[in-house]
This record gives sequence, C-alpha cells and structure tokens, in this order.
Amino acid sequence: MTLDELAAAAPRAAPAPTPSWTWGCFHRRSVTYANGQEDAEARVVRLQGQGLTGELRVPAWRPDVSGREGLEACTVEELLELSAVDGRVADAAFGNGLMTWDNPAAFQPYEQWPEPGQMQRVGPGLIEFAPSGVQMQDWRLQPESGGLHVALRLMFETGLDGLTRPRDGGLILCGDHCLFSLDRRRPLPSDAPVQQQMRQAGDPFAFAEMAFDGETSYARRRADGRFRIELSTNPFAEGRAAPVLEDFVQTSISGVLRQVIGEGRDRIVRQWRIDTLIPDATISMVTEADKAGAAWLRKEGGSLLRDL
Repeated sequence: MTLDELAAAAPRAAPAPTPSWTWGCFHRRSVTYANGQEDAEARVVRLQGQGLTGELRVPAWRPDVSGREGLEACTVEELLELSAVDGRVADAAFGNGLMTWDNPAAFQPYEQWPEPGQMQRVGPGLIEFAPSGVQMQDWRLQPESGGLHVALRLMFETGLDGLTRPRDGGLILCGDHCLFSLDRRRPLPSDAPVQQQMRQAGDPFAFAEMAFDGETSYARRRADGRFRIELSTNPFAEGRAAPVLEDFVQTSISGVLRQVIGEGRDRIVRQWRIDTLIPDATISMVTEADKAGAAWLRKEGGSLLRDL
C-alpha cells in the first residue's frame, strides 16, 4: 500500500508536541549572525511534522560534481568540501515559546546548532532566534505543504541475509514535500566534524564511503505523483526517484509500519514507528493577528499591497 492509502484507511496522530503553525515545509531565506555577517546563499530546508523535525543544510560553496561517476571520482579536496553538509531528524517539542530537539540522527556526529529556537510566525514567514542572541534564521513556508501529513521514525532494517540491524532515521511528508534521513550503519570513529575526521583519515576515500553511508535528502512530488530528490547530503543522490510512498504495510503491532525497499540482492525491509499519518492536514499560509492589527491591515492594505 501507499502512505496515501494507509492514511486514508487508518489515520493516526498522537497528541502533537508542537503547534500547528510550525508544521509544513520551510525553506530558509537567510541566517544573520551577531557579528554582522549574513548567509542567504546556503540551501537549507526544514520539514516539521507533528512530533518530528527534519533538516537539510548544504553550503553555497559545495563543489559541483555532477559530471563525476561517484565519490571515488572526486579529489580529496572535493571530498572535504562535500562533507561540510548536515542533515538530520530529531524529536521536537515546544514550550514557553521555544522549540527544542532531542534524540537526533544526523550526518554530522555532533550537535552543530545546539540552542533551542525561539519562534514566531507571521503569514508564511517564520523567524527563529537563538536565545543567546548569536543568530537569527528567516524561514518561509512553501506552497503545497498541506494534504498528506506523515512523520515516521525508523526503528530497524532487515537485509537479504535475514539479520535485523538497528538503524535510526526518519521520514517526514508535508503535501508535495518530503525529507527522509538514514543514519549510518556504522558510527564514525569520533564525534568531531566529518570534514575534520576525513582530513585526518589514512584513506580519505574509504572514510568518505563510510561517512556518506548516512543520507538526508529532500524530494518533491512531480506531476506523475512520484517523488524525486532535489537536494541531498550526497550530491550523487540528486535527481533520483525517492521510494517514499510505496510498499508499506500495516503490521500487527499498533503504530508500526513495514516497508520493502528494492528487489533481489538489494532487498531491504524497514520498520517504522508512526508519529503522524493523516491524509488531509491543513497548512495555511495565513496567521492570526489581534483586532487592532487586522484593522490596520484592512485600512492600509490598498496602498501597502497594491504592487505586490
């Protein structure tokens, strides 16, 4: 079955630990730092489910390796630059105006953004402040974020050999947007940044194979209903089809789905815990304002919004 079919037949949602105005797919417009610097070039995507956050961060300086066969065809310098990405899923909670994240599964083996987020949303704009004052991020809610709303946390996977191995990760679907993340099958030697560990590795290519065994990818639904990867921690995954909707079945365990990926020697069975599985979530581009503010916008809207 597809996730669309499962959500329609057996919708499921636990009490949401995050408010509905944080749900959906957001692209970051910029980040501004306390030292006066600003980055509006990095490609950063966040998908927020009811209880699960997924993020993907790709710096603007990542080299273009689209003409290469794979990691083994890159130079060591290119591998080092490729490893300066991050992607993760984490359990989210919201209280006292702050979003907090716990239990991450991430490409970088340390917490690159350790502070909670103080958030406020106006229309499609979501502003996130670090409580320390060191940075502010400006996010924009993307159209087509409503509809099918899914958040799944990976429990384990079973290979062709029949052995079940723990593996962390997550899958978040917000309408036509999807982010999925898989942790590495083997942990890295230390919790230092991937780039630093690769630079110190005796064989950078072998280390790269291990490092990029973990993946976080952002995909969008095409006109044929299927998803295709637009951005990934692994640039060689970009452009590929993303099997994020199909081949799921409800197990005998409440709140658990099983998914079969691939065929033959590539067959993998993944087991997912359901956080959210609803067919028709409403994700609005509009937010509320108090009566005085709404009256001001009605009064001045003709001149303020005429050319927009």
